[in-house]
Amino acid sequence: MNTIALVGRVTKPFELREVKEGMTVTNNTLAVRKNFKKDGGSEADFIPFVAWGKRAQLLEEYCSKGDLIGLIGKMQSRSYKNDKEETKYVVEMLVEDIEFIQKKAIDKTPEKSAS
Repeated sequence: MNTIALVGRVTKPFELREVKEGMTVTNNTLAVRKNFKKDGGSEADFIPFVAWGKRAQLLEEYCSKGDLIGLIGKMQSRSYKNDKEETKYVVEMLVEDIEFIQKKAIDKTPEKSAS
């Protein structure tokens, strides 16, 4: 069985690409918080993911860097050749379902006026 569910924050803005006519894709990384440390801080795992088609369009349209989202999908591995003809290997999550949980908190601190 290959099913994974993650909840985390989006690490960068989405960039939608059209790979062939009518087929869109986007890649990003999800920062998934680990347990808290004794000193009060926390750590995160950074999980790369890819979304195709309508899912890619939804993420690009409604989701921003820092938003908290839930993803369900499966892990996949693939390889490709870079510009130097070196084989690169990638392990990433293939998104099958998305849950928009929380928009990034906006700093609402009033600006100080110079008076």
